[in-house]
Amino acid sequence: MENKTDLIKDKVKKTVKKESFVFVLLAIVILLQLLNITNIIIERKKGHHSDEVFSYGLANSFYEPFLETDGLRSSIGENHEHNLNQWISADVLRNYVTVQKGEQFRYDSVWYNQTQDRHPPFYYAVMHTICSFFPDTFSWWFGYGINFVCLAVMQIFLYKLSRNILKSKYLALLVCVFWGFSTGAIDLTIFVRMYCMLAMWTVIFLYLHSKLLETDSKPLLKQLIPIMVVTVCGALTQYLFLFVAFITAVCFCIRYLYRKQWKIFWAYGFSVLGATAAAMLIFPQYLSLMFMETDHQQTEFFRQFRLCIRYILDAVFPISQSTLIFWIPTLSAVLIVLAIMSIPVFYLFRDKKPVIQFLGKLKEKILSVRNFDGKKMLSRIIGRCKRIHILSVIMILFVICIMALTAYTIVFSAMFYVNRYLFILYPIAALLIACLIDFFFSWFRYKKQLLAVILIFVTIVRLPAKGLQYLFEYSQDIESIQNITDNAECIVTASELGEIWMMDYLPAEMYHADRIFMTCIAEQEYLQDELESIHTDKPIYLFLQNPDYITLEEEGYYIMQTYDENHELIEHYVTEKEYQEKYIAFYQDLSIAKQFEYMGIHVMFSREYSVYRLA
Repeated sequence: MENKTDLIKDKVKKTVKKESFVFVLLAIVILLQLLNITNIIIERKKGHHSDEVFSYGLANSFYEPFLETDGLRSSIGENHEHNLNQWISADVLRNYVTVQKGEQFRYDSVWYNQTQDRHPPFYYAVMHTICSFFPDTFSWWFGYGINFVCLAVMQIFLYKLSRNILKSKYLALLVCVFWGFSTGAIDLTIFVRMYCMLAMWTVIFLYLHSKLLETDSKPLLKQLIPIMVVTVCGALTQYLFLFVAFITAVCFCIRYLYRKQWKIFWAYGFSVLGATAAAMLIFPQYLSLMFMETDHQQTEFFRQFRLCIRYILDAVFPISQSTLIFWIPTLSAVLIVLAIMSIPVFYLFRDKKPVIQFLGKLKEKILSVRNFDGKKMLSRIIGRCKRIHILSVIMILFVICIMALTAYTIVFSAMFYVNRYLFILYPIAALLIACLIDFFFSWFRYKKQLLAVILIFVTIVRLPAKGLQYLFEYSQDIESIQNITDNAECIVTASELGEIWMMDYLPAEMYHADRIFMTCIAEQEYLQDELESIHTDKPIYLFLQNPDYITLEEEGYYIMQTYDENHELIEHYVTEKEYQEKYIAFYQDLSIAKQFEYMGIHVMFSREYSVYRLA
């Protein structure tokens, strides 16, 4: 009896050691991935998306969600109370993205700002909490830090989820390697927005359901409580989480009804519904903001759906046609050479037992192909389909649904960086690709080894991080605008009224300036007195947004846009000469323009600005 107990203890110790070893490997993998992403941020990220600035502004600005407010649609005379067309202290910009002393941990302001925007407040509350420990301080690393923690936690639960589905801890580890070094994981982490946190909650939610399947007959309260907590947190992070929760909950409820597990059905159903209701009570504007109308009209649904698939594959499994053209012939040539070289080896050792056995098995395989039984193969495929993990089916369902939702509600040609709405699917797509490969090679004797080789191969092929969308590696003459605008006066002129919203982007660019004047080029002649009112010995810089350049009837024109008194958009065209004479000459003739020196080109969120020093 004692010997049997000792054997059990030894077996448990060995299992614990193996698990500990894998978790050490996972920790090393996560650390390497975070170091890789940190290096990319430091070495390659040159700019930021406007939404990244909004992450700080909506979290930290005290009851002022937008700097320009209604400037997009207001006429020139109505904007003075909204920081436009007047000299303002750069403190306004700094206060927008930082927490001021006395305003730390003011979550009432966070909640208010989100009622004016259209996202739930949880991510912004976390951002505000971090920034509250560093009042009057702005750093992009606050946002990166949130994403780093979310990626690390996501990887831990992705490993656990993959292990439960693939039934192998080493394959689960490879899924984390495959996902964490992908361009999708890097883009997700370097984008300072709520999507990395959203993907984390999604992976945790699915893992908790995989645990629920293990104790199907006893949905213990300790399992339902974590599901409820994650549902509340996920729903308050981003609305897309509700689609994940809804599809998963419906599938599980159908399963419980089919198996006539009535108690589990009611306990689970009310848990998820109660968590969703709790999220809506915490943020009462939830439904009204979720179904807020947008200006986008549906076009080309099926084309956009195919683009969604392309975005996901490019981010997770970027085996392009050019890659296949290179690797398939290369690998085929290597295999042919090895086969030819093996012929004399087999001949020399033809009387050895291993060679005899190998050739015998090879002959059996060839004969089995000749005697192919279609019905037997079909029954094997059906049997394999029956063993597909239910969570794999659920993941496929909500991947399709979210792609369809994105393709239906957004006009891709009218919006840049559409892939951010698909970020929630990226880690799930990585796991589904592994499951798909595992399924198709299920009849191979060494299928797990083959799956491992494929995952490692794809990871190595794509290791040089290419195709990242959120680096903003613009070609520009002026790299560090913060240095030249330090303690300076800055005039920022948009090429059209629709671009005045860039006022909300300026805190990231002109954080160290002294004063700012934001206006529109089409209205500049009415603002001469305001522009001339400055009297300073500090440097004065003009940022003149370059309008779109087109060719009409073989003559170069700039497209200029303004709004009439009815707020209708008007487009007109000016030649390069007219642009130089009318718009640039206006600033050149100002009395404050004592030198008017061209400094070069600077790009702010894909908008190109010509930079001049006026004094």
